[in-house]
Amino acid sequence: MANNGNRQGGGAGGGNQAMNEHVEFTVKAEEDLYLAGSEHTLLRVAAETNYSCLMLKTQRFSSLFRHYAKYHGLRKDDLEYYFVNPLENEDTPESVQLQRSDTIMVRKRRRPEPPEAASDDLEFFKDMKELLDDEEHMDAVFLVHPELSTPSNISKKISPAIAVAGTKREINEPSPTKSLDCCGSDPMLVDSDAEKPVKGKIPVIEVRAHKCVLTARAQYFKALFRKEAFRESSDCTISVEPNFSAHIVRLSLEFIYTNRIQSISKISTDDLLSLLHLSDIWLLRDLKRLAEHELSGSHMDVNTVARMYGATEDHNAPRLSKACLDFIMENIHEVTGNVAFQEEMQHHSHLFIPVLKAAADRMNGQPHKKQRTGDYLSVPVSTPTAGAVSSPVPDSDA
Repeated sequence: MANNGNRQGGGAGGGNQAMNEHVEFTVKAEEDLYLAGSEHTLLRVAAETNYSCLMLKTQRFSSLFRHYAKYHGLRKDDLEYYFVNPLENEDTPESVQLQRSDTIMVRKRRRPEPPEAASDDLEFFKDMKELLDDEEHMDAVFLVHPELSTPSNISKKISPAIAVAGTKREINEPSPTKSLDCCGSDPMLVDSDAEKPVKGKIPVIEVRAHKCVLTARAQYFKALFRKEAFRESSDCTISVEPNFSAHIVRLSLEFIYTNRIQSISKISTDDLLSLLHLSDIWLLRDLKRLAEHELSGSHMDVNTVARMYGATEDHNAPRLSKACLDFIMENIHEVTGNVAFQEEMQHHSHLFIPVLKAAADRMNGQPHKKQRTGDYLSVPVSTPTAGAVSSPVPDSDA
């Protein structure tokens, strides 16, 4: 270090001399420092290893960070340094009061702790599930037809006149009575006791919900319950198409209330397709995406892909449609030779056109290139031993 007399008496020259003052210090590894890659992890600096450095007092520590990492074959962004406080790029030995023979510690960079959740999602799910199970204050009713043995039986036993969800009748029309006549005289009837069917009538299952929750979560119900718009706004009943069971309606309500379906992994392919259909009718975009994701990820195979592909057009499911096309292209021989695929596609023959187009594009186009992943290459650098001669820290990597 230069003495104070020289600094005061030297004028401008003394100022230059002060700027050229150096400080010698030690960088010590607080822990083992590794170079980690996808295939190997290499020890570069052992814990407690000292490395002597020489820096200008006015030189930024960003130079030290580059130099230390490059010299030891480490990644700069993997390391952090601290003296009294953590060192930043803009700090200098002079700004942090670093003196000769002081020690700077280096260690692996710590990831910042994630902030605590503002609320417990599980508690919210539990609360909303309890609300869904509590019928005391429910003021909306879904009228669901009893489950019949097969979809074909539904079409035979129930008149098409009742296959209307959210019937858009004017409020001044007479309100329908709550029962369902097998003879077809009354379009919608509800038996007060579903367990005791009345002769000549099919009991209708009532699934209850909160009108305020329905309107808050779905534009469909918000419009349906608008005052003096539809019949549902006055009697708060929603008639559900006969091909949707009470189970499907309850699963849809679980999603409306909690934004999830707890048993989604246990739902059958047919029920997921029904959820896809109902979410399309009720304009539940997120439920539709969930159904598409589950169908394409866990239920798609050579026996089910045709059914799913046919449903995509009826229920406006573009994500599932793309997944079906990709699956068909990847398994073209198995799929086209499958009897279930051939029989199902007879009902959707026009959907062969996108399949043929995708096949033609694949034949004429370039093969799909897999994404290349470069291996991290590094040249081994020997670790300096304690007590080595001080290494000047350059201003840049050049």
